[in-house]
Amino acid sequence: MVPLSTYSADDVGSSVGLNSKAVLFDFSGLSFLEAGAFNGGFGAKYFLTDVLALRGSLQFLTASQSLAANPPAGTTGTDGSTSVTQFGLSAAAEYHLLKTRVSPYVGGGLLFSTTSTQSKAAVTGTTPQTTVKNRYSAVTGVSETIGGTDYSAGLKFGINGLAGIEFFITKEVSLAAEYQLGYSVLSRYDQETTGLPAIKEGSLNSFGISSTGL
Repeated sequence: MVPLSTYSADDVGSSVGLNSKAVLFDFSGLSFLEAGAFNGGFGAKYFLTDVLALRGSLQFLTASQSLAANPPAGTTGTDGSTSVTQFGLSAAAEYHLLKTRVSPYVGGGLLFSTTSTQSKAAVTGTTPQTTVKNRYSAVTGVSETIGGTDYSAGLKFGINGLAGIEFFITKEVSLAAEYQLGYSVLSRYDQETTGLPAIKEGSLNSFGISSTGL
């Protein structure tokens, strides 16, 4: 439970300004306010002036899983594996139109991320083990799936405009609802398989409106 502030609306709004700082989280499901990682990582915000704030986030992920060879009796085998490494950065500017408890704002941002994958097949006997980097499936549109999460290998760039409303519950805690109109492009990395020529992959573009809470 978050206690309500005893300050007036003007007191709360005017308390946030130059040099104010915040840690950011995304949430979904207003009935439970399930807070998660901001943009999939760590996010923070800093007010450059009383009405202009700069926010940014850092994403980093490495994950792997193994695949047992299970060779028949009397034979040997080599286990397989799948791994992914992901790194990303994003930045956005917010211009607040009012310095009150309910503060509408507009702004824009950029994002960048890179994802690479690698998989090694499980083999038995004398079969050589094959390594595939940045695999792409034309059926599923993803490179690899680890722990139920899909990953697409490639370099992603995006730009978006945003408009939202921030509500200060207290001087220290606020909730915001935000719309984003964005464009992104994913340039897939070439698929490389041991002993075979690299396969060039196409790009994926998207444009549309999304919404988020933070």
